[in-house]
Amino acid sequence: RIEAPPLSFTVPAKTKSFAVHFPFIVSVSKTEHKEEVKEENNSDAETVPEPDTFDVVGLCVTCLNRTFPIRFKKSEAEEGGKDESTTSCQIPPPASVYQRSIHNAPKQDEQQLVVRLESVPAQPNLLVSFAASQSPMEEDANVPVHLSDGEIFTIPPFRLENDLGKSGMGEIERLQVLAVGLPGIPDETLFDTDALAAALEEEEDVLTESDSEAEEDFEEMMDCDGLPPLKMKVIAEGLDLKSINDKTRNKGEGSIVKFQMAATHDMGDQLANGGNVRIRFRYRGPSPNPATEIWRKREISLRIIRVKGPRISSLTFRSDLSWGSSYSELCNSLAMQHRRLDATPKWESSNHKHRQQSRSHSFGSTIDALSTDVTSDAAEDSILNRVGMDNGVHVSADEVVLLMAVANETNSTIILSNKKGLVGGFEGSPMPTVKVTSGVSVKIPVVIPRIDRIDENGEVTDIAAELVSRTALQWESEVVEEGDNSEKIKRTGRVRIPSRCLREIIDEHQSFASRICKPPVSLQVSIGEGAKSEVSMKIGEPVQVNTKVSIQDWVPLDVVAKSKVTLEFCCAEKQPGNNSSTSGRMPYVWCGQLRRTVDLSNDDDDKSHSARIAFFQCGVYVVSACAKISSHDTPGVEEFWWAPHANIIKVNEEVQ
Repeated sequence: RIEAPPLSFTVPAKTKSFAVHFPFIVSVSKTEHKEEVKEENNSDAETVPEPDTFDVVGLCVTCLNRTFPIRFKKSEAEEGGKDESTTSCQIPPPASVYQRSIHNAPKQDEQQLVVRLESVPAQPNLLVSFAASQSPMEEDANVPVHLSDGEIFTIPPFRLENDLGKSGMGEIERLQVLAVGLPGIPDETLFDTDALAAALEEEEDVLTESDSEAEEDFEEMMDCDGLPPLKMKVIAEGLDLKSINDKTRNKGEGSIVKFQMAATHDMGDQLANGGNVRIRFRYRGPSPNPATEIWRKREISLRIIRVKGPRISSLTFRSDLSWGSSYSELCNSLAMQHRRLDATPKWESSNHKHRQQSRSHSFGSTIDALSTDVTSDAAEDSILNRVGMDNGVHVSADEVVLLMAVANETNSTIILSNKKGLVGGFEGSPMPTVKVTSGVSVKIPVVIPRIDRIDENGEVTDIAAELVSRTALQWESEVVEEGDNSEKIKRTGRVRIPSRCLREIIDEHQSFASRICKPPVSLQVSIGEGAKSEVSMKIGEPVQVNTKVSIQDWVPLDVVAKSKVTLEFCCAEKQPGNNSSTSGRMPYVWCGQLRRTVDLSNDDDDKSHSARIAFFQCGVYVVSACAKISSHDTPGVEEFWWAPHANIIKVNEEVQ
């Protein structure tokens, strides 16, 4: 009996020769057919086995609901033998042959049908089904994949089985798992049972992509920009061909495979119509000869559905939250101090203006002398050259405080975490994880180290990439049980600042580097001879305040030559509301110069300053110093840097 599966194919237009290869199975009964032949002399019958041979007479092709028989032409030897046996004995040889006219002669088809039959071993048939289901999936099955930007989706596991057929001999000898249709990658081999091919594939991955060996590297690939929007990974722990071919084992033992798909943070609308991503299982069975391999495939289509996920909506720099800097009180006091300076008598103000004009003329001469050296290279603003060129007030600490707003646009509660450390908080109140309910936006205080302006290779640091990496967080949704005791799919992913938006902000606001990068100066402030950070004293007793500034090594020498640094002391009441606020009198007085300009290019200058302060009222006060940096290239622009920590002075009537 011959069993042939239905075959459908498309014949290209205007084709003269078109070959079709199709398989068919010859089923032979397991019981041996025997035929009894009686001899004339003996009455005993002889048993002769029936040979397992057959003749292919032709094919029946069905096309457009019509059946066309195609009969195969027999060999000339068979036809000659048949003619001799049937016609030679009945028809006498002719005396002469009358030549028929050519137009009545039957025409033979020039095109001869060529049919080649080749015997191959029994082939396997791979069946793919969900691990939780008993029925195999159909060929046109679609699996929905819900993805948001930066999310890692785990597809429900599949179970692989081999349908050995009636003979039970069609085993799978090699299995490959490929990802087909990923944007930018036509096909990618994810898994191969052949050890040599798998080793070669791993070597290629190491040479081309270093983020495909471990799960952590698979997640880290989303930190880079410009990559394809989708990436797929297979988890085939314990998958082997023996378990797939052996049906006697428990279902799922050694035949389960999982897939993970990750979307980059800039996936957006790069996938048209949900993409055309497919999981392809390529497998082959026994071969008729070493030079021939018979491969089959089974595909599962993935339908990408974009959904909303968590996102970082805003980022705010909060220098006033720097621990111990007393930023807000000192900034208000410094503004009042400058207003009192502007309200000086006319003769002092005229002399002050004259000094400013003379200083500006000297700056102008210097600029004119250097104008020949200033070319188009100066137009390219580098973060190394932006010293004293941005109006702003900062804290010269090694860390910066940010308020990061995270909006949860998913349908479930998410938990934010950070593999590198804490999500946010301060030293006294850390926040290892943060729970955000659906539809809520939270602001998280984050303390991160300032970014070095020069990286390890001696090149200018990409501050956008560094900031994105330091503020990236992991998130996962809470698993909620349904009414039928079934669990929802647990969603995981990463949330980070949009890189493209951040780069646009940095290009538009050049002062961004001063907010996030290492300060150009280092400033220390101390009180008294013992350099204490907190002292107690009585009313009217003076105390000496010392400060010292140093320029950082990364500042170029030409920038140092064009910069001017002025040290200025400042004092503020930490607990306002005392008699000083009602009387309008200053509760303290400075003895000595409040400001001193430091010559950065002069090595003999110790770059320090000192003054004395006395208090007339009880209270708690903070004393600090700031370094005002200005550049000759940008007159009128002043950049203030406060000391990292302010000193506390407690004034009492009697010192305990």
